[in-house]
Amino acid sequence: MSKRSLLAILIVSALVTGLSASGAAAQTPSASGESGKIVFTMGLTSDMVSPNPYKACCVPEYETLFLGYDQLFNFSKDTLEATSGLADYPPEVSADGKTWTFHIRSGVKWSDGVPLTAHDVAFTFNFIWDNKLAIFNQYLGYPESFEAPDDNTFVWTMDKATTSPLAPPWLPIVPEHVWSKLDGKDAKTIKEFKNVPAVGSGPFHLTAWKPGQYWTMEANKDYWGGAPYIDEIMFKVYDNPEAMKLALINGEIDAADALPPEIFQQLQGQPNIGTNVSNANAFDNLAFNFEGTADPSLQNLKVRQAIQYSIDTQSLVDRVALGYASPGSSVVLPTYTQWFWQPDSSQAMTFSPEEANSLLDSAGYKDVNDDGFRETPSGDPWSLEVLTISDLTYSVPEGKLIVGWMNDVGIKTSIKNVSTSKAYDLWGAQDFDMYVWGWANEPDPDYTLSLFTKSQCLWWSDGCYSDPAYEKMYQEQHLATDLEKRKAIVTQMQQFLYEQVPEVVLDYTKDLQAYRTDRFTGFTPQPSPVGAIFFAFGSEVWLGIKPVSESQQAAGSGGGGTGVPVWVWIALGVVAVIVGGAFVARRGKGSEHTE
Repeated sequence: MSKRSLLAILIVSALVTGLSASGAAAQTPSASGESGKIVFTMGLTSDMVSPNPYKACCVPEYETLFLGYDQLFNFSKDTLEATSGLADYPPEVSADGKTWTFHIRSGVKWSDGVPLTAHDVAFTFNFIWDNKLAIFNQYLGYPESFEAPDDNTFVWTMDKATTSPLAPPWLPIVPEHVWSKLDGKDAKTIKEFKNVPAVGSGPFHLTAWKPGQYWTMEANKDYWGGAPYIDEIMFKVYDNPEAMKLALINGEIDAADALPPEIFQQLQGQPNIGTNVSNANAFDNLAFNFEGTADPSLQNLKVRQAIQYSIDTQSLVDRVALGYASPGSSVVLPTYTQWFWQPDSSQAMTFSPEEANSLLDSAGYKDVNDDGFRETPSGDPWSLEVLTISDLTYSVPEGKLIVGWMNDVGIKTSIKNVSTSKAYDLWGAQDFDMYVWGWANEPDPDYTLSLFTKSQCLWWSDGCYSDPAYEKMYQEQHLATDLEKRKAIVTQMQQFLYEQVPEVVLDYTKDLQAYRTDRFTGFTPQPSPVGAIFFAFGSEVWLGIKPVSESQQAAGSGGGGTGVPVWVWIALGVVAVIVGGAFVARRGKGSEHTE
């Protein structure tokens, strides 16, 4: 062994000792496959249901859509108000409020190099409306036509004036040259289109998806909004949040989303790890099914109200969310204060087993054989089932408590625990009694309110609930051009839903996220400073994420230091000189994103 080799080993040994003494070694974003490729790895515990925009279900798909496709408008990172996106904001509106003209950006290209024009925009809107794709058509108001008179102009004409286009519609613009082959097909055929790799115009495009394991998105370096600093995002799916936590601590991933509170607290104060608590950006619900195989007892208002009274929402907040939530009431989040309504003390159906028992007795559901559980009014055995979703943060622990409380008031109830993908199938088949799931809200309440209309049955409605009085209010708020009048109607609608209990809003939850500060920087909540960093509103947060510079790493500054003493870096430099480049610092592998 040469003296040079021996000296190199000694110094490398000292380096390893220094790293061990200073905590986990920082890993900078590194080559993954291709030399110099900067990969950001995001960890999550839920996989995509489908990469097809028209089968999108949940948060993983919507983040992928935001990254892969442009929309007419974007969301302001500070206020969530509409800003220019693929089209200039605001659009031109005719005096009668029925014709909206959008000026589409020039020079935008799809990820396969084909130019994007206003004709693609018109195709997207017509494709959704003509093929009755209810996943997005609620955004379209009362359309008369969608036209593109030239490559840079899109004209949206309605037969009734509406406020719909004022809010950024979560509606991805898709390429006509890819999707036109599906135009006129049945909805099932459209939804089953694989769409991998995907052709989009956003800052990243989907390149691969291995269900249950990961999906990857490659940067669009020609993106009109500016090239991303990172080359690829990998979303990596974990079987459980504990494994995801360890991967973050060990530097195997760069960020983690939807962390359970107890694990989030364990990450706080860890070296080189930053944490973020968002404002309330979603609500959990116990949704009732009114169609399919659902138990007919759920059609009874007194039964639904009794279930509401049997649930201790404050206990859910304290015991499951550990305080990172607040008790729920309305389907509109308190975050959006101009729209939010909540019941006063005289209206509130708060935890009261006594009231639950009284309602069930009056509805004819009594324990006639003294076995501790109630029978139907006709004397038949009565039991219900709650569907819980294994890869969601709160669904299982909340479901267990809810089932216990329902049993306490004599409703024989059991749990069926499934994955998100299986829950999606059971939901589509209306094959459940109740489930513990949830919804994220948009800044404008229209879409959330549409979930309880007949048109959303078998699309986005939880359980196909509808009511003529509610339908009338929905149309009235949809057409109200006076903001104060619309607010008043939206308030009435929230109160109506609370009293009729098509679902129990359990709690308003905050997203708990963590990330490595020694590898990347530029993590900005949306809206700033109280929102979520990832899985927020649009792609802008991803455009700001960049690798921590070598000078920041050496100084332990900028988004968190490496935790490596200065003498170790000196030793590393000596090694580089002595070995003559045989031992060089390599960029560490970037982490993956899951949700």
